[in-house]
Amino acid sequence: MKPNGHPSRPRGHGIVRRWRADKSGNVAIMFAASLPVLFATAAIGVDAGYLFTERRSAQGAVDLAAIAAAADLGNAEAAARATLTANDVGDIQSLIVTRGRYVADPGRHHTERFEPGVAPFNAVAVELATQRPYFFARTFLSGEADITVRSIGVSSSAATFSVGSRLLALRGGLANKLLEALIGGSIELSVMDYEALANADISLGDQLDALAGEVGITAGTYDDVLDAHVTVRDWLRAAAAVSGRNGDSAAQAALEVLANGTMAGSLVLPLDQMIALGPFGALAIGQPSQGLGATFNALELLTTSAQVANGDRQVALDLGASVPGIASLRLELAIGERPQYGTWAAAGLPQATVYTAQTRVRLLAEVGGGSVLPGVSVRLPIAIDIAQARARLESTTCEDVGAGQAGATIAATPGIVTAWIGETGLHWGDLDAPAQVTAARIVSLPLLRVYGSAVVEATNTSATMLTFSAEDIRDKTIKRAQTTDALETLASSLVENLSLRVEAGPLNLGLPGGLLAGLGTILGTAARPLDDVVQTVLQTLGVSLGEADVRVHEARCGAGALAG
Repeated sequence: MKPNGHPSRPRGHGIVRRWRADKSGNVAIMFAASLPVLFATAAIGVDAGYLFTERRSAQGAVDLAAIAAAADLGNAEAAARATLTANDVGDIQSLIVTRGRYVADPGRHHTERFEPGVAPFNAVAVELATQRPYFFARTFLSGEADITVRSIGVSSSAATFSVGSRLLALRGGLANKLLEALIGGSIELSVMDYEALANADISLGDQLDALAGEVGITAGTYDDVLDAHVTVRDWLRAAAAVSGRNGDSAAQAALEVLANGTMAGSLVLPLDQMIALGPFGALAIGQPSQGLGATFNALELLTTSAQVANGDRQVALDLGASVPGIASLRLELAIGERPQYGTWAAAGLPQATVYTAQTRVRLLAEVGGGSVLPGVSVRLPIAIDIAQARARLESTTCEDVGAGQAGATIAATPGIVTAWIGETGLHWGDLDAPAQVTAARIVSLPLLRVYGSAVVEATNTSATMLTFSAEDIRDKTIKRAQTTDALETLASSLVENLSLRVEAGPLNLGLPGGLLAGLGTILGTAARPLDDVVQTVLQTLGVSLGEADVRVHEARCGAGALAG
């Protein structure tokens, strides 16, 4: 015992207690115990980072492959595979290339915008499956990591095209009178002036750049130009400026006369009803673009602007005795507005659509009765109703990608044409209502009345595919989709189908057959010059009888782009 009386403890007991209380080695022990886990986590982390990088690299390669495939839809798989090989994606487990149609509709979920296998093709989906090895993690994981990536490319190949651009020989006098009625003022252009306008080519981009200067837009996009307050005078001055820079001095002079000597300054021109720019509308003003390199002749720009500015209006012309063989002639014209979002020319991707305006023409011709009915005036009232023709860009075809040569296929549907010999109602100018035509009074005397009626109709509601090669586009070829019946001699066709009813005296005894035959000869003779009048009027307006006249101004094989 100790001197204080407490029993003594064993000596080793304090050592154990101190060892148990000593914590200085815990961290080292815990680190040593967790070291295998740390090594495993680090290995997986390094490999995960590597695989993430590899997946991004594969995604980039597939994006490039989708762009290449979209730029060459006819050889999409070969283009995609070549691009992947060039970007060294390694062993390709599988490659699925699917052509289809991409609709950039924000109302659709992004996963539903690509429609595989739906023609006409404008997009391609590329899906790649490949594998990458593990490195540090191969101790814990067997095999290789699967990497699957997918991308959708959209073709940016585009075309610029128009409908109703027939421009044959114009008779200066009648064309002048029609343009006077549409634009106002006095127009005295010669046939040579019209030919100069028809031969002066103006690119769409140059016209819009010059127009931006006319209306004071110094910055912005081409969509801003289309939305601006523009008059026909602004449009004609812009065309004159471009013609002058191009060296077409005769066309420049004619356009300046039209711009300064008419009422064009008071006519507002809704450009969004005349031209649709599609994806090119977002380009900055003055920015060069192949999509705006399409050319139109100055006469097209003149007549179309006059027509669009007068949409939903009526024009009346008293042509007097200016037509050979006709004692007097009155022409009335009703021009309808194009459908909403419908334009005369469009620059864009497949499915872009252009329209002519609905048009109604009324002619009242009077001729002398000749030896059959001496001293008697014979009337020939003709009414024509022309529905809208339309053309849709179906597809573009890359003929030589390296040379940038492209063709295009247009689905064209002619307007329905109905023509009558007959009297029209008071609401003839209301294009929203069907035309009302009744039998016409051809001859009227105290004891003699002759009534006549005839109708001719040409319909073709199905589209005709018009294929334009690169050579066709370069040569400015106009192709036509026709109705089942040709109506080039419309007035003559009506007279041939004319049914006459005679009221002679109180008993309606009728007239000898020879007299009726003579009357038919008189009307047939009058019909021939009227055919020329009808064709000239409609040519000036860019409208055809029973035909859709289509021209592709430019087509290009642009690079593909990723679908957004």
